[in-house]
Amino acid sequence: MLTYNALLFTERINRNLSRGKMAKSIGISHFTYSMIEKGYWKPSKKAVEKISKFLEIDYSEYLKYEASYPAELPEKKKSKFTQFLYRLVGHIAFRITFIVLSVASAGVMISGFIINNEINATKRNYYPEEYCQFVDNLRLNGLKSYSLIDTLNRPEYRSFTKNDAGETKYVSIIGSYDDPSINKLTMRVTYRDKNTRLSYYVYGFTGDDNLFNMSITYDRYDDVFTLSAYHNNGKFSMLTTIDATGKKTYPKEGDEKYAEYVAILNSKLDNFVPEIDALIAEKDPTFAPGTTEKTKELCRVLGEGNLALEGISLYSFLARYLGIVCLGLFAFVTAFGFLYGTKKGKVVNYRPAQLEVPTDTNFRRLKTDIRFSAFVPETVLEIIGILLVFFGSLRIIAYGLGFANGTLGQVITGQTTVNYSNMFMLGMFLLYFMDFDIFLDDKRVFRNIFLYLIVFLCLYALETLLYQSINDGSVVGGFAASLKLPNMFSSIACYYFIMLFLFYTPKRIKRKSTLIIYRCLSILPVSYIFVSWFLYNGYNVLYTADWPLELRNLFNSEKFPFSILAVTYLFSLFFLRLFFERRYGKEKATVFFNGNKFIWIKNILVVTIIIIIGVIEIILKDNITANKLGLGQYSIILILIPFLAFYHPHKGPRNLAVDITTLTLYLVAILFAYVATALLFLASLV
Repeated sequence: MLTYNALLFTERINRNLSRGKMAKSIGISHFTYSMIEKGYWKPSKKAVEKISKFLEIDYSEYLKYEASYPAELPEKKKSKFTQFLYRLVGHIAFRITFIVLSVASAGVMISGFIINNEINATKRNYYPEEYCQFVDNLRLNGLKSYSLIDTLNRPEYRSFTKNDAGETKYVSIIGSYDDPSINKLTMRVTYRDKNTRLSYYVYGFTGDDNLFNMSITYDRYDDVFTLSAYHNNGKFSMLTTIDATGKKTYPKEGDEKYAEYVAILNSKLDNFVPEIDALIAEKDPTFAPGTTEKTKELCRVLGEGNLALEGISLYSFLARYLGIVCLGLFAFVTAFGFLYGTKKGKVVNYRPAQLEVPTDTNFRRLKTDIRFSAFVPETVLEIIGILLVFFGSLRIIAYGLGFANGTLGQVITGQTTVNYSNMFMLGMFLLYFMDFDIFLDDKRVFRNIFLYLIVFLCLYALETLLYQSINDGSVVGGFAASLKLPNMFSSIACYYFIMLFLFYTPKRIKRKSTLIIYRCLSILPVSYIFVSWFLYNGYNVLYTADWPLELRNLFNSEKFPFSILAVTYLFSLFFLRLFFERRYGKEKATVFFNGNKFIWIKNILVVTIIIIIGVIEIILKDNITANKLGLGQYSIILILIPFLAFYHPHKGPRNLAVDITTLTLYLVAILFAYVATALLFLASLV
């Protein structure tokens, strides 16, 4: 006997009708018929009467006992394009091509790291001897300078004068003690009186006729007013003002006070070069002897070095960044080819469909399935999850902009990035939770293991590269490098390893003892998740040893409550399925697992776990020790309840076009912010 939806499917195929024509013949709407045939809900009494009349049988008998549970429909015959795609990725030439591309990407990436190390070891060779001599003298004769936002300990030439009126002038040239940072040279002149402060600060050396760029800041204390701008080639740009209320404005030429602001910024601009010239002449008479414009000469020779270094440095960064991205992409395509590639004329379906109701009488009969099921389809949650991941990943851009604009502390500790991170975690969990339900006994478990491992390793390499660039030896730089952007993809890969060991049975395993050992292997990924969390967070409370940045980034910093939820759900689902298999037998249990009753049981199970974890998180909210271990901070997990309580997993054949589209959008959502950050960085170099 067929199940209620399988009967309709079989009759429709035998009559060579589309779903629309079948629905019209029966006398019900296309949508209603589609939902009934797919097994999403059972027909009403009126629909049963119409179907019975059309089929000339008592259709109500198919809504009782085992037949009342929907069966998964057979896979559709693959389209010619799909068959061509599978044959293409399975072709030996395709596999060899992407293996070669992966190796080439690895070579480009390695060359970037080698060149970067070579640059740091030989940076002095790119700068004229005159500039190197000045730097050496500065290191030998300069005073120690300390800074929170730059290299902590730097050599400095400085002079400070004060007149009877209380007006002060501070002139400074700051260098670096190590050759990798030989291009770090800061010039600054600050004029201060009782009510105002005007600072000229050189932050970049271009190597062109203009020689240097400058930022200028003017502060007025009486009404808490700040004026700032960049000065390049005689023009002001990015002119901003902040008043006592914190209001920020961007005056432009033609505005009422624009001329007044420019006059303030220009008031002592002509004094900048003579002041620095005098400091160089006083502190380092061996530099550019006989040169009257020592500042411009110093900027020129420094600019020459920066210009000589620019091309090779840019290649080094691009080779590392793009090499990592391309290696991950080509490695995934290669893995996809080995997993899904088929030979000519052969198409592998995900799993065979079981349409017939089992007739085994050794096990108890199934009670009639309930009519109503959960109503939130998988596609809706996928769209929500992808959107949350996309907007959550924008935190990377927020971090990057914060570093670039010197507002690191404000950005990192701000509520904005906290919200970004929470959105990202919720979106990620929605996406891989759906995979838990629809990828059981499915080859896509293998695909996701490769996908998430590759994404984890790529992001690990990119973030390590970013942190190495940020950590300039300053307090703020060290703090930034000690932070860890969430990279939970190793944990997600572990979730699929758990699925592999719990729900997938290799054909070669025949003996029960071997199967038990195989199932117990699921403890290994669980152990990795716990140990990784312990090593990453434990130094806050349990031990004092810290880890090098490159090693620490290998540990998982995921929000641990989400890991507890995922692991607990997978093991609970395994034992729940095992219980019903023992109760009804494997064949009948497979039918039961497709029914509305089991969907509600699973949803109630996951909601119960979320409530328990959420309550514990609320209890631990003010526990300092728990907070240091990454607990008591994520009661936001309770937001998942309305999403998952009414979630209805996909049944039946998969739509390849939808799967590829959602996978592509998912990857774009994850990687967009990293690509955007790289483009912002490159734009800043141009």
